[in-house]
Amino acid sequence: MSSLFADIVGQQMAVSLLQRALSQGASHAYLFSGPPGAGKAETALAFAAGLACPDRGCGDCQTCRRVLEGLHPDVEVIAPEGNFIRKEEITDINLHAAYRPYEARAKVYVFLEADSFNAEAANAFLKTLEEPPGHVHFILVTDRPERMLPTIASRCQPVAFSAVPAPALAADLVRRYQIAEAEAALIARVSGGNLTYAKELVTSESARRERGLLLDLARDLPSAGLMDTQIALDEVMATVESRAGERVAGLDAELQRALEWAGDARTKSWLKKRHEERVKRQQRRLYTQGLRTVTQVFAGWYRDLALAAVGADAGVLNQDRLSELRAAAPGASLAAYAEAMAAVGKAQERLRYNVDARGAIGDMFRSIKEALT
Repeated sequence: MSSLFADIVGQQMAVSLLQRALSQGASHAYLFSGPPGAGKAETALAFAAGLACPDRGCGDCQTCRRVLEGLHPDVEVIAPEGNFIRKEEITDINLHAAYRPYEARAKVYVFLEADSFNAEAANAFLKTLEEPPGHVHFILVTDRPERMLPTIASRCQPVAFSAVPAPALAADLVRRYQIAEAEAALIARVSGGNLTYAKELVTSESARRERGLLLDLARDLPSAGLMDTQIALDEVMATVESRAGERVAGLDAELQRALEWAGDARTKSWLKKRHEERVKRQQRRLYTQGLRTVTQVFAGWYRDLALAAVGADAGVLNQDRLSELRAAAPGASLAAYAEAMAAVGKAQERLRYNVDARGAIGDMFRSIKEALT
């Protein structure tokens, strides 16, 4: 069973709870909550494999492998198309949940961004959640549990995730990618415990270029003129769009691997249809992920400036930019840096509620300039 969760990093309590559930009997519904990039979706898929597995999560059988590859008809992953998970989807799920599994020990539905149910969908789902068929399990995954309908959250077994500790994340990067310990330590720090972002920084040259560009923009923003600020905004938004496109291309590569695994024409047809739906649903998530990276990098830069200003170099995240930070730190007061970080925090909060992204980032730039000039 342990092999199912072998790639889950820094979430020992969550994994222990789920392993115990597989061996002793699982609840009908779980709520996975915690910060972005903590490994919730990966853990949900591993747990789904264990629930479907005839041996309760061996990690080696065909059922486990097919679930982990996204190829099993008894495990369905649902994510919002647009801003919401809608009632029509839930109605369809409620109908099919009543039928016995095709092959597996159980049917499992994994909801990503489970806080995205609209009111009608939430009420429709609640009816099934209150009286679920015995062969069905639901796994709800969210970064924002406070936005969940309380009557849904209260009917789920909570599983809490935390940001991956930097030492555990660095050790995993060394093990997984055979990179130098110093490089792994830097990436673990700048990712802020976000495993997804850390992996991108290791494996993607464009992700590393994006980080460099954003740090340069954060450094130069206080002294930028009006035209330069507008150009910077254009660069940021174009970069977010470009990175989202690259991630979609990665999904296409996953499809090709899955098609190689699939044996018959019927399975291949099902995979292609599922892929089309996944790409449509992932577009917004990938774009949102890119915006989150922008605000994370900007927040880290101004936080580091405040630390460099008081000589707390050991706490600096962007250690590879330490000389630049030391040179720039005397340019403003600690109160000004705190105000700049508050401007980033305000933008992050606005982006959580699906406001105009360009407007939110543009307002963030203006507020940072006002704070630091």
